[in-house]
Amino acid sequence: MSRWLIAVLLALAVLPAGAGELPPGAVQYMPLLREEIAARWPDLPLPSALAAQVEQETCISLTAHGCWNPKTELKTSREYGFGLGQLTVTSRFNAFAEVQGMDSGLHGWKWADRYDPRLQLRALVVKDRVNAAGFRTATPSAEDRLAFALAAYNGGIGGTLADIRLCAHTNGCDPQKWFGHVERTSLKSRTKVGGYGQSFFDINRGYVRNVLVVRRPKYVQPMEGGA
Repeated sequence: MSRWLIAVLLALAVLPAGAGELPPGAVQYMPLLREEIAARWPDLPLPSALAAQVEQETCISLTAHGCWNPKTELKTSREYGFGLGQLTVTSRFNAFAEVQGMDSGLHGWKWADRYDPRLQLRALVVKDRVNAAGFRTATPSAEDRLAFALAAYNGGIGGTLADIRLCAHTNGCDPQKWFGHVERTSLKSRTKVGGYGQSFFDINRGYVRNVLVVRRPKYVQPMEGGA
């Protein structure tokens, strides 16, 4: 039994009641997500992961107004994020501008049209795909590349590469594997950050685990036909 299946089974054992129900917005927008994956990342190993990622980015709860809502926004003094993929704009970087250079289908995406759900999902697929490609030489496992890509989506590709290098120099750590290996080694701060209630390390590691283990099972059947 693979470590991925073991992780999913353990997660299912502790999921709260109702955790398997699909948010209404997911039913509405998953067809768009499937189309964008088919067009831009047809060999994505786990399409259900990207649906789970939208949930992770937008759903404080499965019944919250912002859950799977292309108009959901996060505004703080530090950052602004919007949409199904919560593209983030800060004083240091602009993910909205970044994704426009990653795919011809995003060229010319105007700020005034930032709430377009198809373009938001296209940006999510493309950004994850580009991130995953950045880890081609890091691991032969497509699933681990996806885990690295999700970590990079949340915390930056440079930081994820640094964590892989740290793992490579840590006894007992396999830098080609995420769960139980790179997952445990990081240069990210482990001190709780004001306003977040968690450290940047915990936020990043929780992000990957929540997407791939906790949230993904409910999307397997609608995104992968029960695969």
